[in-house]
Amino acid sequence: MSPQLYKIKRNFNQTVLTGKIIIKKSFIVSGILVVALGLISCEKEETVGEDLMGTWYMPQPLNHRTARRSVEDVGRHSLSAWNYSQIVTTNSNQEVIDQMKPTVGAISFSGAVNTNLKHMWSWHNQDHSYIDLSNNSWNNSGQEWINPNVLVFINNDNNSNNEDRIRIYYNNGDAIEINDEIDFTFNGKTLNIPNKTFTIENNQSLALEGTLSHGTISVPANSPTEIFSEIEGPARDYGTWSIKIEEDGRWVETYTYEDQNNQSNWLNAYVDSTIAEWEVDGDTLFVTYHFDDVWYQGNEFFGAAHGTWYYQIAYIYQKNEDELTLTNEWNVCENKTWCLNGREHELGIDSGSLEELKYIWKLDFSKTPSAN
Repeated sequence: MSPQLYKIKRNFNQTVLTGKIIIKKSFIVSGILVVALGLISCEKEETVGEDLMGTWYMPQPLNHRTARRSVEDVGRHSLSAWNYSQIVTTNSNQEVIDQMKPTVGAISFSGAVNTNLKHMWSWHNQDHSYIDLSNNSWNNSGQEWINPNVLVFINNDNNSNNEDRIRIYYNNGDAIEINDEIDFTFNGKTLNIPNKTFTIENNQSLALEGTLSHGTISVPANSPTEIFSEIEGPARDYGTWSIKIEEDGRWVETYTYEDQNNQSNWLNAYVDSTIAEWEVDGDTLFVTYHFDDVWYQGNEFFGAAHGTWYYQIAYIYQKNEDELTLTNEWNVCENKTWCLNGREHELGIDSGSLEELKYIWKLDFSKTPSAN
């Protein structure tokens, strides 16, 4: 069976029956001749997946999926949401946006605040662009925090209610907030902002301008290539996961984040759990998540409906004593042109060049908790 990520579907009044699967194995025991020569047979029940039961641990790395997320956001999703690599195949040589690589250039602030914004996140298609800028790294890994923290949010979507805005936060609690249109051009990789000057409190001026380009990764034609490099600076964990695989088919997935405050000697901890169901078929481990949801169709009162999202992921598993590896591979677009075109805009590559985009999970667990 080829592993795959099963599509999300909405069901009503449906119960998914999982749990332990019993295989009865018969084996022959040679008996001593008591009454006559014969065979004594017996049966033994063995639970499929019994060797998987127990608690397994995996550190959550700080990667491009968790870099701009709060611990609360990470914890309320399943671990599969944050731990996959992306492999692209193109039919020509391409330079793909790598939002983890250092940018080139800067958007400079001058006047009341003097700083350079070199960190950029963007989403772009032929119609709209959404761009976030900061003078501090999204993950701040191994870097000194710049005071004040400057954030800029701009877009050119006339149908959006999200106006352009600047937020400047000082360590002492002071803040400057500006909501005003900011002109810019953006081709998916390079941002240009012409000089724009604002007048703020006490008749101070605040100006910004500059050019900033995403870092890219080279993708050779017809060569599957992993995109998004590792976080800059020393690698570090962003909490830990544990999975408790229970005999009754219950799967308990727990995210824990601990932050030791050296000044106050307080330990700040965040813990969140998700309960799912598991079953085994051959070398494939199926994990099924249930998410209750309420949605509206038509009238917000009379059109209300309630149901459950069923989300199942199939992992090929390999176990070696106290080590467990779960792997999965998913062809995201499955040759759908509209999907491939949308991803081309997101990655900043030529239209018609993307042949395939795969997500690949490789989750390595241990019976021993990781040391924080």
